[in-house]
Amino acid sequence: MTLAADQPGASAAAAHTSPRLRVAAFAALLLAVGLAALAATDAPLERADGAWALPVPLLALAFALAEASALHVEIRKESHSLSLGSIPLMFGIVFVSPVGLAVAYVVGGGAALLLIRRSGLLKACWNASLFVAQTGIAVLFVRSVLGSRIPENAIEWLVPLIGVLLAELISLFAVSLVIMAVDATFRPHLFADVGQSQILAVLAGTYTVTVAASSTTSSPVVLYALLPLVGVGLLLRRTGRVSQRLKDVQQLHHFTADLANERGMRTLDTGLVELAQIMRSRSAGLLLASAGDETATIRMLADDRLTDVEVTPQLARLIAATSDSGVIEITPEHSPSLSAVLAEQLDATRVLATAVLGEADRSGVLFVADRLGMRDEFNADDRRLFASLASTLSSRLSNDVLVERLEAQARSDALTGLPNRLNFEVALTAELARSDRRGVVLMVDLDRFKEINDSLGHDMGDRLLIEIADRLRSATRSTDIAARFGGDEFALVLVEQVNAPPGTIEAQIERIYQLLIERIEIDGIRFEVGASIGVARWPEQGTDSDTLLRRADTAMYESKRRQVGPIWYDVDLDAEAPRRLELYISCPDAFDNGELDVLFQPKISIADGHLTGAEALARWTHAEYGAIPPDEFVPLMVHAGVIGRLTRFVIHRAAEAALALADAGHDVPIAVNLTPRDLLDPLLVDDISSILETVGAPATSLLIEITEDAMVVDIDTAVSSLLRMRAMGMQVAIDDFGTGYSSMQHLHRLPLDQLKVDRSFVDRMTDDDSAWAIVRASVNLAHDLGMSVVAEGVETVAAFDRLRIAGCDEIQGFLIEPPLHLRDL
Repeated sequence: MTLAADQPGASAAAAHTSPRLRVAAFAALLLAVGLAALAATDAPLERADGAWALPVPLLALAFALAEASALHVEIRKESHSLSLGSIPLMFGIVFVSPVGLAVAYVVGGGAALLLIRRSGLLKACWNASLFVAQTGIAVLFVRSVLGSRIPENAIEWLVPLIGVLLAELISLFAVSLVIMAVDATFRPHLFADVGQSQILAVLAGTYTVTVAASSTTSSPVVLYALLPLVGVGLLLRRTGRVSQRLKDVQQLHHFTADLANERGMRTLDTGLVELAQIMRSRSAGLLLASAGDETATIRMLADDRLTDVEVTPQLARLIAATSDSGVIEITPEHSPSLSAVLAEQLDATRVLATAVLGEADRSGVLFVADRLGMRDEFNADDRRLFASLASTLSSRLSNDVLVERLEAQARSDALTGLPNRLNFEVALTAELARSDRRGVVLMVDLDRFKEINDSLGHDMGDRLLIEIADRLRSATRSTDIAARFGGDEFALVLVEQVNAPPGTIEAQIERIYQLLIERIEIDGIRFEVGASIGVARWPEQGTDSDTLLRRADTAMYESKRRQVGPIWYDVDLDAEAPRRLELYISCPDAFDNGELDVLFQPKISIADGHLTGAEALARWTHAEYGAIPPDEFVPLMVHAGVIGRLTRFVIHRAAEAALALADAGHDVPIAVNLTPRDLLDPLLVDDISSILETVGAPATSLLIEITEDAMVVDIDTAVSSLLRMRAMGMQVAIDDFGTGYSSMQHLHRLPLDQLKVDRSFVDRMTDDDSAWAIVRASVNLAHDLGMSVVAEGVETVAAFDRLRIAGCDEIQGFLIEPPLHLRDL
């Protein structure tokens, strides 16, 4: 008898790397023990002349039959698989060499696990290691007691029997230990199964000893043993099914009792937890939707975590599919399109679903997804059990409870708990209807949320949004409203208090802004997210919700473009709104229509005036609006999701320009600006390498320029990307130095070769002592750190003279040359 190691795959935690490594480590340890034991015993027991020998392929077939006909009993998240593998193991100890026995066990048992029981690769490897360990220990014990001779009497035949029982004990204890290691929980009750399971091992072993002992003198005796063996196997299978159904009834009883102790919505949460455990599923959930809903909400348990998940209307097909069909199973084989939607939105592959209580315009669907354990498919018994569990839970969830939850979900954002857009607009309309109220509407959009979400994952992004929501709550009063519209967009209503001093609302908006740009720390990772805020005042700038939201949104986009904090709506902004929207829509077409170009602004040495490089500058000439300035179109391309395409376009042109300059005798690098989103793009470095290879330019032909924004999202990822670029041969510069407060903090961590002094200081340094002091300090700091210094925006001789006095190395600006086409360089 063997206990297959199905439980490690049954735990939800086994889907993660650490539990899989623990299983692999246990498997390696067992394999090492088994091989060491086999190495000490390399020959079969000595048989009398003419005695029969057992062929290894036949023994492998016996192991395969034993594992294929195993008895399975599943209880919540634990599974036990009992087989008659001790019978071929006993024959193998006596009639086959140790190595042949191990090979037969691994090949036969492994084939049954992979092909018939459809175990995963990790489970099969684990069991193969266990088979080798069982074989080695059993054979080593028998050799240690009997030497190389076959048992000759009843007492000596106890030795192989004890060896087999010892192998079973090793199996049971190893499986119990690895289950606890995977779950990271000490559960001594697992060892209690050892005594119960050994009863079958003793019976099978005693039977085998009788047959094996008789076979040493008369080989045909084995044929007589086959009939009762088949009978025992069939009886075990029948007993296993009956036992499992009894367990199912017991679990259904416990499920009903547990729900009886809960009230209200706790019934649903308790039911989902119990449902996932009993059905041995990775996740369980209740999908709720009303007629006409644009989205649906799922109360879901996944990997032992209860959450509310908002999904797209595509999942309404699930409701329609289950409305009159009882229990249905959705699999990639039979429902590929719906399975694809489930995989994308719920990370679910195989789903059992059934309709629950609901009125004509409201529907609920209960489901479980992705079965764990010995098999990943739901069978007929699973469907019957799920139908009973769903019926029980549905009867406990009154329709009033479902309606209450639907209405609550219709009013609030599932992630943050803030009001959603619909609730916000209803509340704003109510405020506007009151003649004694005045106030403002704020539209808030986070500046760097997508970078964090893309680089660190949606879980970290969700936690960041929750923190932002908490900060907004702390900055609002009971008369105010804070809501989440979706993604990283929030809205607020701030009501002006009667007799409040002038500037009260303005001060509150500034507090909100400061809270949003204040550093956030989650799990030791620090973020400086930033926010763009647009403000519209009522009744002066609108008396209905649509107008106020549109005007606050217009001001918010201007705030994002100018990066200066909150912007109040002005009528002049409306003239720009249609233009900005059309430009936003046109961003992808700019590439295909040939509207983009790259100019190059030279950089020269202050010491001798020779060319030291150039900066690649993207330009967009729109078919209708003409030349669009970079500070306007770059943010638009970021939000349109095409900034990566623009960066690669500029890099390609820069590499071509560097190659052309080298051919003309100027072997100088071309500087290319990267946005924070570029720096966090995991494919960018490889794409740069491909571009250079295509053009035929060396990596030294590029100089990468980054701004301080690249350092406040994920400094570790930024540094890693820059180190890879530097290792290829590219230089790295920090652009616009001194315009933020984070450079000093991170400067020592970045692999920098050059520092660029921002033009705002260069413009003022001739008549502003503070700016002049900053320029001199920046030059000295850069030189102390082994970097060269470039001043940008140099337009006057006076500025040139001061930079030379400060010790600046290079300059660029209109005093030297404006941005030029490559042919004019």
